[in-house]
Amino acid sequence: MARKKRPQPLPAPPVDREVVERTVNDIRKRLQGAGRTELTDQLKKAYGEDLSCHGVKPIDVHNIGMDFVRRLRSSGYAVSVAIAEDLYTSRNLEEGLIGAQLVGAMARHISGGDFDRFEAWGGFLSNPQSADALGLQCISRAMAGKPSIALKLVEWAKSDVPWCRVAAVSSFSPLVREGRFMTDALMVAEELMTDENEDVQKAVGTMLMEMTRLKSERVVEFLEPWKGKAQR
Repeated sequence: MARKKRPQPLPAPPVDREVVERTVNDIRKRLQGAGRTELTDQLKKAYGEDLSCHGVKPIDVHNIGMDFVRRLRSSGYAVSVAIAEDLYTSRNLEEGLIGAQLVGAMARHISGGDFDRFEAWGGFLSNPQSADALGLQCISRAMAGKPSIALKLVEWAKSDVPWCRVAAVSSFSPLVREGRFMTDALMVAEELMTDENEDVQKAVGTMLMEMTRLKSERVVEFLEPWKGKAQR
């Protein structure tokens, strides 16, 4: 069987690469300075020794990301996307989180056409946190503009990579909260109800909880046939 090639990111929009590289380096320096060896060890124990991470507390990652969101506010969407591209393709946990945060902060600029780029980023996922962030902050916004993306996420739910499965189901959480894409979300959940990966199950549970805000009876109806078969 031919070895599957790692997805290549799409060409980034033309931007000032010096600005992009300087900002990426600044982000990495901030993360390295905030890193803790004990947290790095915990993350590697959970997700494997090959995991790339800085060992930074989630709240500190968020705060560092917000500093750069403010710094890049006037630079434009293309710059944020180019920076996020470099951060996501590094496969580093915290860098992926900040990449999604930068793009999500410019949500009004995200369109359905951005999904091809986000799909390429999905090929670099290495952990559930950055997968969840990609789904919530990037893919969900693209899907809102192009509903046919939902069908592609059904295929993501069949991926051998658990983090792609996490991203697939997480992408629906912000939308079902508003009563949108419920049928598509349940199609993805159907694929994952017996998934043995704990992080995938958490993502499914979170999405179904969001759906209960408006359609609790529909969630109950969906879950009824799974009694005794689905993961807790």
